[in-house]
Amino acid sequence: MKRRARVQTTLNGREGSLAPRTPRSYGGVRTTERFGCSMQSAAGTRAEYGTSEPWARRDVLKALGLGVMAGALDACRVAPSRPLPGCAGPGPSPHRHLDAHIHIFNGTDLQIAGFLREAVAPEYPSVARLIGLIAEPLQTFVWAVSPQAIPELEHLNGLATASGVRSFAETTFAKAFERDRAQTGAQYSEFLRQQFQRDDVRSELSRLVAEQQARGAARGVPRSFGAPRDASSARSLAREVDLASGIPFFDYLEPYFSYRYANFFEAADQFTCHGRPTIDSFVALLVDFDEPLAPGKETPSRISDQAVVVSRICQLSQGRLLALAPYCPIKDVARQGASLKNVLAAWARPGFVGAKLYPPMGFKAYGNGDARDGALARFYHECIVHDAVVMAHAGPSLCVHSGPCTEPGFEGWSAALEHVFAKEKAPLRAALGHFGDVLGSKPESVIWPEAFQGLMQRPSGQHLYADLSYASETLKSSNDQKVIDRLSGLIKSPGSVLAERLMYGSDWLMLGLESKWRDYSTRMESVIRRVESATGTHGFEDRFFGGNARAWLGLDQVDSLASKSLTALSTGGP
Repeated sequence: MKRRARVQTTLNGREGSLAPRTPRSYGGVRTTERFGCSMQSAAGTRAEYGTSEPWARRDVLKALGLGVMAGALDACRVAPSRPLPGCAGPGPSPHRHLDAHIHIFNGTDLQIAGFLREAVAPEYPSVARLIGLIAEPLQTFVWAVSPQAIPELEHLNGLATASGVRSFAETTFAKAFERDRAQTGAQYSEFLRQQFQRDDVRSELSRLVAEQQARGAARGVPRSFGAPRDASSARSLAREVDLASGIPFFDYLEPYFSYRYANFFEAADQFTCHGRPTIDSFVALLVDFDEPLAPGKETPSRISDQAVVVSRICQLSQGRLLALAPYCPIKDVARQGASLKNVLAAWARPGFVGAKLYPPMGFKAYGNGDARDGALARFYHECIVHDAVVMAHAGPSLCVHSGPCTEPGFEGWSAALEHVFAKEKAPLRAALGHFGDVLGSKPESVIWPEAFQGLMQRPSGQHLYADLSYASETLKSSNDQKVIDRLSGLIKSPGSVLAERLMYGSDWLMLGLESKWRDYSTRMESVIRRVESATGTHGFEDRFFGGNARAWLGLDQVDSLASKSLTALSTGGP
């Protein structure tokens, strides 16, 4: 996620609200929402929410109900009884089309309250007050009931052992997925029910709707809500507010309750099975916000445990999922090298190919002028020794302090690349997530990308790449020419190597905060194809969607960590 301005979308052609997601055919049923939600008409009134007015869109909203929590299957998140991701086919991933930037974490991996309040809320000011009301209760609820890392590992191992299977491409996992989604979906719906009993929460929901109605959107939606009588009606209320507010915030929260493997399935379902081009491989970025957001504390699923279960998911995915371990120099300094220890332990496990940095938590890539630089120098040394990649958030957003968000910028990366090249006599395999908000409207959006491109042209930056993750501007076709002109200008600038360094990334599941997130790869394909035509850079589309990521990872270099990790995945060894 990369920006503070709320995305303007449309509802029935009106600016400022959320367009319903396009139904699709899934297992023979026309659906919308994650893993389907049957769009069948049913009678109903707003009596469920404390008013007798008829629903304006009851045929849609009733289809979204979970039913009573006890024993209910979640109609919006039930998978078909077939291997998943069923469209991927048998055998290892060919790694032709890669998404270099996704997340599959659940809420037990995350300092939820701090992350939502300090990082997400400033990016979406219209829902900031709502976030403030539910962030702590959400953390308490999720940490108490959602699948922690080691129990999920035991669950996956138990399924594999009992059935004698070695990959997700078996019906065993499809059936387990149905049960697991029903369980975690019911927990999510119950959390909604509990929160919507609160007068202050319902009052804020009413304010959000009234704000949209003042802009001419969200017509037919009530301005006040009674407490929902059950989890099903709570879920429908959440959907209505998501539609009315223009930000699918409640829908975005559901993966916090899910199994990590289920979150991977969801990414594969959309971008492998239904997206274009067919994304056959994903790189999952783990995050470590413990020390910046909760000094001295840990999440219920420790970082080391997260690495173990994610490695197992990589194995069962047959290499369709690769992973980056999280590195935080703030934690490394405060806890005597604990973060680097976690990284090195993860790199010894199949599936891990490098590390993720998150400078918005309060550090530059280098040049901090204190002990953080010593910690980063030791980390970069290990990256060179292991020929491991680094991915970092490199957009002016999500900083957890007030004031300008400068830490992710080019100054820190210039210092980091030059330090590594001088000290290690080798260039760092690094990637700049979000590429400085290259398509955005912030002041940094017209400075950082050019500066980053300049770094790529240096000897120290010969392995420096960037991704176009969470470039939400591409989701609106009216922006196409602006996007094409911006990228084409960078590619055609003197000395540019961007056509060989720019990669596709989605930043799912953070991308779920956008109403049209499902269209991301397809929309990106459309504009990238036109950029190739406009610049005359033959083969750019293929490189953008796969070739450049393969080069960044070093998949074809026998001594790279990524290459060794794929070998381990194929042999089942460490």
